[in-house]
Amino acid sequence: MNENLRSEILKHARNAFERACTLHDNERIEVYLYDGAVKTSDVLSEDEKIVYSLNRILCYQVWGHDYLEDEISAWIDHARLEINPKPLEESIIETLNKVAAAKGVSKEEVSSYEVFANLRMEQIEQIEHAIIEYWWDNKEIENAKSLALVQINEALESMEG
Repeated sequence: MNENLRSEILKHARNAFERACTLHDNERIEVYLYDGAVKTSDVLSEDEKIVYSLNRILCYQVWGHDYLEDEISAWIDHARLEINPKPLEESIIETLNKVAAAKGVSKEEVSSYEVFANLRMEQIEQIEHAIIEYWWDNKEIENAKSLALVQINEALESMEG
């Protein structure tokens, strides 16, 4: 089996996975081989279909999972408890402190959603990136990368058989 092809499909799968983090759960993205070239679909609704054949083979399908907002709030909650915060967590705590000071309340009285609403765009992007990387390649639990590889390997094996 061609490792370069598997690697190329996996790159497309990784990008599709990241895009799917912004989709609704009734939308999906598909990665497929078309005459040997790796292609990624546009965003598809649940009733849209791509017709697959011998020259168009589905390799990876990912449905939308639009819960990054909840995960960012959980990250903020985690940052509040971090004993040895990294720079990203420190910047979250700084934002928390600013919100609390502006409202004249204690840090404990500021919700994670209030902190989220006051984060700078680059902070949000850093948190999103860290969450997506964790989901994709976490070594402690089954991750999106391992699940993608199962789909990719099945597709490539079907081509050989």
